[in-house]
Amino acid sequence: MISRPSLALLAAGFVTSTAAATAASNTGSSDSFGPTIGSARENGPQIFNAIYNAMREFGSAVHHNGMSIFPGIVPEGVLLYHGTHTQEVPESLEWLAFEIEHAQGFARPRPSHPRPPPGKDSPRDPPEFQTPLQDVNHPLELTIAMRDGPGGRPPPPPGEGEPSSPGYLHTYQATRPLKMLYIDGMSAGKTDMGTLDTQDLLLVTNRSRPGFGEWDRSKDLCNLAEEWGIDGLIRMEPGFEIIYCHFRDGLKLLSARAQADREDPGSLTDPSMMMFQWATAAAQRYHGIGGSRVVLDYSSMVSAFFYPVNLTNPDHERPELPRLSQATDAELATMRERIAHNSFMLEPHHARHGVDWQGVTDMVVARYGDRLPFMAATDSPTLFRQEVNNLLNVYIDYAEEDEGLTAAKARCSEYYLQPVSPRTPEDQLIHAGIESTLTTICTALFDARKLVVEDPEADEPALAAGKEIIQNLMAVLQWSKWKECGACKADEVCFIAMWPFGNVEDHFHPSCLNVSSMSDRRSYWHMPGWGPPDHNRTRPQPPPPREGLVHQQQY
Repeated sequence: MISRPSLALLAAGFVTSTAAATAASNTGSSDSFGPTIGSARENGPQIFNAIYNAMREFGSAVHHNGMSIFPGIVPEGVLLYHGTHTQEVPESLEWLAFEIEHAQGFARPRPSHPRPPPGKDSPRDPPEFQTPLQDVNHPLELTIAMRDGPGGRPPPPPGEGEPSSPGYLHTYQATRPLKMLYIDGMSAGKTDMGTLDTQDLLLVTNRSRPGFGEWDRSKDLCNLAEEWGIDGLIRMEPGFEIIYCHFRDGLKLLSARAQADREDPGSLTDPSMMMFQWATAAAQRYHGIGGSRVVLDYSSMVSAFFYPVNLTNPDHERPELPRLSQATDAELATMRERIAHNSFMLEPHHARHGVDWQGVTDMVVARYGDRLPFMAATDSPTLFRQEVNNLLNVYIDYAEEDEGLTAAKARCSEYYLQPVSPRTPEDQLIHAGIESTLTTICTALFDARKLVVEDPEADEPALAAGKEIIQNLMAVLQWSKWKECGACKADEVCFIAMWPFGNVEDHFHPSCLNVSSMSDRRSYWHMPGWGPPDHNRTRPQPPPPREGLVHQQQY
C-alpha cells in the first residue's frame, strides 16, 4: 500500500517521491490524509489542464468543474467595473467585472421586491415573495435575476432602485495590490453540475446550498476572505469577475456614469445583442485576462488533484466532470487548511517570483498541440513518419548506444521541465503532474515511432495502429485547444457554452455564431428552478462531430 505524507510533512519542505513512499502508512484517519506525489502523477493531465487553463476563458469553459484554487494579485492601477442602480459606492461586498460589457449588463434599475411580512428578519425575500426562475425568458436576464433578484443581493430599501431611475456604470482603480483567491473552472456558474463544488463544499462547507443562493454564498466567502487576509475572490462566467468584500478599501472610484434609459437613442436594450456583445468581450479573454491584470502564484496552487480523494461524479452519465461531493468532511478540511495557509502567506512579490508553470504548459502545447491532430488525421505513412521524427529526433542521440531508446525517452519526459526549479511543496506536486503528462506524451510518440519508423516494412495497418495511439493520447490529454473554432467572420464570435449561455452543441462543438444565432441558447446548463423539472434528465448528448473534425473525443 502506498503511504501518504501528512500536511505537516508538506509544510516542512519539498515532497519527493521518496518522501511519499516512506511517510507514515495510511490508517484512514485525517492525520494521515494529505497531498501525494502519487496522486499528482495519477492526475497529471488534469493538473496540466488546470494550470494551462487558469484565467483563460475558453479552457475554463471546456473544463468547467474546476478543482483548483490559486492565490493571486490584482496589481495596483488595474481598472475594474461595476454595474448597479445607484451612483453610491457600495458599503459592503459587491461584484466587480474585468470587462466593460460584463458590468454594463448589471447597470440598470433594481426592482423593488416586496419586503418580508412582519416578523421576518431575513435580508432576502422568503420563497413566497420570489419570482420563479422559469419565468425568466432569456439567459441574459437570468444572470441579472440571480445577481439582482431574490437569492442574489438583498432587496433595496423602499424608494430605491425604482424603474424610472437609470442604471450606473462605475469604474474603479486598484489603489494597492489586491490579494485574491482565484477559483478555477466556470466557478460563477450557478448549476448543480459541480461548478460550485470548490466554493460550497471545500471553502465554506455547505452541502445543502442551492445554486442560486449567491448573496449568502458571497457573504460566507467574504467572511473567509477576512479571516485569511485577502480582499476578494475571482470567478468566471462569460468573463471574469471579483467578489470584492470591502469596496471602501483598496479601490478608488474614477466615475459613476448614468446609462441610457429605454427611450434614449444610446440605449442597449436588445437582449440578444447584449448577449452577443458580452460573449464577444469574454471571447477576447479566451487565451488570457490580458494586460497583466491578474498575477497568479502558481507555486501556491492547491488542487484536489494533489490528493488521494474520490472525485468521481455520482452522475454516472457525466464521468468526465470531476466532483467533490464524495469527499469526506475531514478530507475537505485538510485541503482547506492548506488553502488558508497559502492565502495568509500571499504577498505580491511571491506571486511575481514563483515558478511560471503556465509558461511551461504553454511550451508543451505549442510543441505538440497542432502536430498531434495532424498525425491523428493523415493517411500518409510518409508524413506520419516524418512528423514523428521531427518531434523525437531532438531527444535521440544516434551516436550513442541506447537500448530501447530508454535515455531518449527520459530526455523527452524531462525536456520542458529543465528551466524550472521547484521551491514549494506545491511546486513539487505540479512538477510531478506535468512530468507524468510529458511521460504519457513521450511514451505514445515512441510507441508510434516503433510501429511506423523502426519497421522498414510499415504499411497501412501499421499507420492505422500509429494513428490510434495518437488518438488515444489526445483523449487522455483533453486539451481545450482542440475545440477552438479557428478564425470567425467579423460579425461572428467563436461561441462555447459559458453559464448561463449555451446549448449542448456549444459545449461539445463550439462554432462561429452571429448575433441572430444567440437568442435563447441555454440547453447545456442545468440549473434548479429554471424551467420545468426534468426528472428524466440525462447526460447532454453531443451532436455528431462536424465534418472535418479530427479529434472526436466528447469531453
